[in-house]
Amino acid sequence: MCNANYNFLLVDIGAPGRCSDGGVFRSSNIGKTINLPEPIDIDGVNGPIPYFMVGDEAFLLTEYLMRPYPGRGRSTMPKDEDIFNYRLSRARRTIENAFGILASRFRIFRKPIIASEKTIINITKATIVLHNFIKKLETDTDISMYNQTISCSASNMQTDELQGLVPINRAGSNHYSSNAKEIRDKLKIYVNHAGALEYQQRQL
Repeated sequence: MCNANYNFLLVDIGAPGRCSDGGVFRSSNIGKTINLPEPIDIDGVNGPIPYFMVGDEAFLLTEYLMRPYPGRGRSTMPKDEDIFNYRLSRARRTIENAFGILASRFRIFRKPIIASEKTIINITKATIVLHNFIKKLETDTDISMYNQTISCSASNMQTDELQGLVPINRAGSNHYSSNAKEIRDKLKIYVNHAGALEYQQRQL
C-alpha cells in the first residue's frame, strides 16, 4: 500500500504465485488488522463515507476497499459507471507507478531473483526502506515529474521487464454486501457531480 507521493506505507512480502491478489490481501496481517479512521462527510454525498483503499477486479468489494464496476469496456456500460471506473483506475495507477519507480531504481527486480526466501524478503525490505528514504529527499518538482512521465514507463516495465515482481492471479468476485454496493454507488454519484474533474469526460 502506498500514498499519493509513491511512498510505501504498508507491505506484506511473500505469497505463493497461485494465490489471487484478493486472497493474499485477506490472509495477510494487513488485511486482518488494518484500522481505518472513522467515516467522514463529503460534499455532494448523502451520509458519511468510510475511508477506503483502491483495488482492481481481483479484490472483493467491501466497505473499505473499492473495486471497479464489472464489465469494463462493454458498450452498454452506463456512462456514470464508466467514469467511476476511470477515476478508480487513475487512483490505482499510483501503486503501479510506485512499483515502476522501485524497479527503475533497484534493477534486481528486472529479472528473477536467485536467492533463498529469507534473502529475497530482506532484499525487498531493504529496497522499500531505501525507496522511501529517497522519496523523502525529493522535491515537489521531482514528484510532479513522476506524475507526468512514469505512468507509461512503469506500465511497460511491469509487463515486459519486471520479471522479479511477478503478478499474482486474479480471483475477484461479484458477491458483496449491500453496504459496500451503497458506498460505491455514492462515490459514483460524487465523481460524476460534486467531485467531477473537467477532463474526465474526454478520457473515455
